[in-house]
Amino acid sequence: MLSAEVTKKEKIKKKLFKYHDQSVVWLSDLEFMKGEQIFLEHLLSSHFLDLSTAKLYDPTRKLIKKLIDVKQMGNQLFDTIQLHDKHVSIWIENSKFEGKKGYKKEHKQIQKDFETYVLNFKYVKKKIFIMIKEIMKNKNQKLLIKKQ
Repeated sequence: MLSAEVTKKEKIKKKLFKYHDQSVVWLSDLEFMKGEQIFLEHLLSSHFLDLSTAKLYDPTRKLIKKLIDVKQMGNQLFDTIQLHDKHVSIWIENSKFEGKKGYKKEHKQIQKDFETYVLNFKYVKKKIFIMIKEIMKNKNQKLLIKKQ
């Protein structure tokens, strides 16, 4: 009986360490994406005049709003994951594992939120790259015409 209880506690502890490791990876990914967001903001700023044209003004404004929303979502998620990781650490230290039934549910919800965030971020990033690519393509075509 005692051996079964010890084995169960070890399984729970392994699961909690796995959750901790996954939280560390999520935090690292969020930090990286935060850097990418700064790059995207600079990219948009460097093409401000082109993005301010009548044709691109509304799509650009909407895209900037989405970028801001994604940034806020990432900041909130970062805070949530840090808090979750603290909970996991406390649960690991507490060998009794009392009242920890919600840790699995909490972790799965954060995983869903993280996946949603990544999808939203990739969508915004892709849209920005497409828009900037078109601007650069048009600029290069105009330069070629002027050279001839």
